[in-house]
Amino acid sequence: MFCAISNTTPEVPVVSSKSGHLFEKSLIEKALESSGGRCPVTGELLAASDLLPLKVGASVKPRPAAATSIPGMLSLFQNEWDALMLELYSTKQAHDSARQELGHALYQHDAACRVIARLIKERDDARRALTEAQPAAPAPAAAAAGRTAGAWRCRCRRGGRRGTRA
Repeated sequence: MFCAISNTTPEVPVVSSKSGHLFEKSLIEKALESSGGRCPVTGELLAASDLLPLKVGASVKPRPAAATSIPGMLSLFQNEWDALMLELYSTKQAHDSARQELGHALYQHDAACRVIARLIKERDDARRALTEAQPAAPAPAAAAAGRTAGAWRCRCRRGGRRGTRA
């Protein structure tokens, strides 16, 4: 029993009620979609409802021809080993990349925490200095009344003259 499309033993076999051909279910469904509902073997119209499932016992897939001899098996094992090493290499690269990203994120988080702690300390120091300075400072109206002419001097850049301001 071989599939009429792939010439392999089907895992989920179906039979066409119109032509009697055996197909792998997934292959014939794809073929019907791509051909507009035509049978890939006979070319006649075929609907998914025309496919009848077969109830067969679980069959062991036959070995490929390369696996029937020792050199063929060695070749298969070498190909599997190469594929495994390529997958391991790509997994290691993804791991290293994720590790670098995590390290960078942790560094940024630590730096942000330090900046926040420093700003909170500066804020608290400024509040403390403000509360200590407020009782010692005179009221703004008294300070303005106590200012006399010439209390501070201004250096004007125009002409280099000195002037007093009130």
